[in-house]
Amino acid sequence: MRGYLSIGRRTPLAEMVLGPDGTRGLAISVSAGIIAGCLAAFLKLHLGLPGHKAIIWMTPVIAARLLGRCRIGTTAGAFTAAFVSLGAGGNLAGGLLGLPLVGAAGALVDACILQLEKRKPSALTSIILIALAAMLANLICYAKRLLAPAGVAPHDIFGGASIFLRSLSYGLFGFLAGLIAAASAHLIQRRRKHGQF
Repeated sequence: MRGYLSIGRRTPLAEMVLGPDGTRGLAISVSAGIIAGCLAAFLKLHLGLPGHKAIIWMTPVIAARLLGRCRIGTTAGAFTAAFVSLGAGGNLAGGLLGLPLVGAAGALVDACILQLEKRKPSALTSIILIALAAMLANLICYAKRLLAPAGVAPHDIFGGASIFLRSLSYGLFGFLAGLIAAASAHLIQRRRKHGQF
């Protein structure tokens, strides 16, 4: 109407922050974080390789972000996993001092996924970029090891190895976690679309 301001569809703050699925997507991410935190605390792979816990906790958290479509899903899931793991006696976050780095790792993956959702590249490109973001996220988590009072915690196979080999191991496991999560989420979404799931 003439003389009146245009009344367009306004996006509520919750939808802007959480995404199209709102609290449902957040609940999916938090639930995945609880499961991931329990797994990180009680499941021992005994690989002796630095950063291997990313496969246990990062994979379900990233997959939940992709399937639940909560814009802050990886951050919420990572914080939840860290708190649950610490509460259960695990060492996912490296103590309270490591929590901000776990949150920063989650925020990095969230930012990457949000950009991919806006640009809509091919499935293969998305999967590789998410894996690379997860690799960087796990390297951020490696920084918490360097900040620990006792220095870098030794691992069996890399006991006397350099920081370079440890960071390479963290990067590799982060990449694998992102790759598994992104590929799994893509397959689930494709099956949903074709009514097979």
